[in-house]
Amino acid sequence: MLIRYSSAGDFELTFSKGPGVTLLTVRQDDKFVRVSGPLARGSWSGPPEQTPSRLRGWTSLRALFLHSPNELLMRQTFGRETFTFAF
Repeated sequence: MLIRYSSAGDFELTFSKGPGVTLLTVRQDDKFVRVSGPLARGSWSGPPEQTPSRLRGWTSLRALFLHSPNELLMRQTFGRETFTFAF
C-alpha cells in the first residue's frame, strides 16, 4: 500500500497485491475524487459529496490522514467496514 498526502489536501492511496497488480487507486482533493480498480468494481470520478456508497469508506480516509498526520495507528469505521493502518 502506498499513501501520499499533502497539507494542501491532495491525497493518493494505491493498494496493490504485488508489483504490477494494483487492486485500488484513490486520487482525491477537496473538489474531485477518482477511484479505480477491481476493489472499486470499475472506476468512478466526480465530486466527493456524490461518491457512491460502496466507495465512501475509501474516500473517507482522506480526512483521517489529513487530520492525524503524526499518528502511527489509525482506525476508520464507515458503515460495516473498518480500516486500520499501522505505520
